[in-house]
Amino acid sequence: MAFHPRPSLTASWSLATIAQVSLSFHGLYSTHSFLITWRLLFFSDLICTRKTASVRSYTPLKNVGDGSFGTVVLADWHSPLPPGVSISPMQLNIKFNSASSSTPLRMVAIKRMKKKWQGGWAECSKLKELESLRRISPHPNIIPLYDSFLLPETKELYFIFECMEGNLYQLIKSRKGRPLAGGLVASIYRQVVEGLRHIHDSGYFHRDMKPENLLVTTTGLADYSPTSPRVPQPHSANPEKDVMVIVKLADFGLAREVNSLPPYTEYVSTRWYRAPEVLLRSTNYNRPVDMWALGTILAELVNLKPIFPGQNEMDQVQKIVDVLGNPTTHGEYGADERGRVRGGGDWARGVYMAGTPISFHKLFDKNVPPSLIDCIADLIRYDPDRRLTAQQCKDHPYWKETQNTQRGTIATQPQAPHDRQSSSRTQQQQQPRQQDQQRQPD
Repeated sequence: MAFHPRPSLTASWSLATIAQVSLSFHGLYSTHSFLITWRLLFFSDLICTRKTASVRSYTPLKNVGDGSFGTVVLADWHSPLPPGVSISPMQLNIKFNSASSSTPLRMVAIKRMKKKWQGGWAECSKLKELESLRRISPHPNIIPLYDSFLLPETKELYFIFECMEGNLYQLIKSRKGRPLAGGLVASIYRQVVEGLRHIHDSGYFHRDMKPENLLVTTTGLADYSPTSPRVPQPHSANPEKDVMVIVKLADFGLAREVNSLPPYTEYVSTRWYRAPEVLLRSTNYNRPVDMWALGTILAELVNLKPIFPGQNEMDQVQKIVDVLGNPTTHGEYGADERGRVRGGGDWARGVYMAGTPISFHKLFDKNVPPSLIDCIADLIRYDPDRRLTAQQCKDHPYWKETQNTQRGTIATQPQAPHDRQSSSRTQQQQQPRQQDQQRQPD
């Protein structure tokens, strides 16, 4: 098998570091020389709604990553957070009381932008990432913004997010060739679709969907009912044991409003998950680019390898054509063995590279549900208008067939214990921080 270097990984934050660090908090906290509390003063023209100055206080625990546009640190947060915010799910199974303090840690991820914002908060407030995070209402499968502030002395902008164990790419890589349980795939699918639907219904599209931007935290083990069409389905069938995960969409640096006026940037999303219209340099695209990316992510989740691992833009187009064939105008390829349209379907704007489609179902193991393969195929149609929408994903047969795959506890955020800031902080507003990628706002 040819090795395909993963694009843009050098710019990604290693969220696995967070999980590793979380297991050694006792040692970190006992090393007093490592702990430096930063007390951050800023004024009402920055972020405060109050007229008086405010204080941000936290203890840095671990440097998570450094990129072209910012750095991220794992920190113990001492200042208040919004009402209803519960302790991160990844903390609940960690012994985080230190020898030097009876107060539990309150882990957050702090992202510091490298750009100097000389225009003050008025300039910061126009940042697309900040704007979208504020306008999209809270959702269990979308990253929230806990806090943001600007240091008046350095003009550096800070974002405060909840930390997570890792991302979907790291989960896939950790399997070492062992397929995910069918019920786990279904759980991830449902959570990502719910998050995307909420983003789209809120009038935004993400523009950078990829496994690295889907953050995950494991919450235990579950027995999943088999989803294979070749395995008997009664409740007595042997279950598939696998992890339960919480999934949250993150990194809204490229998100745009659905009704905003084109042109948009030609180079958005990572190459392997980039929709054909973007590869062909269209500057007028919309929500369907997220749905194409979802299809490629699902294929990677099932096969544990990318479906279109192009080495460059031209090779990326060729990889797509190798699987889907040339775009057609009148369904020239006919139907496949299941009576469905062969290839990527009609698309009058497409390019022609002398290719015919392969049998799509042959790309997947025989135990993968046909309805899931159909769903993936319907997400990676050439014509953006013919791709499934997020709502249609919820109405798809695969969604309905996998409603009762979990026999144990459903992967939702557990109830958090009281923390040191507020006994009312027991609702789930569960969201993480995300890897800082090399990208620029339009």
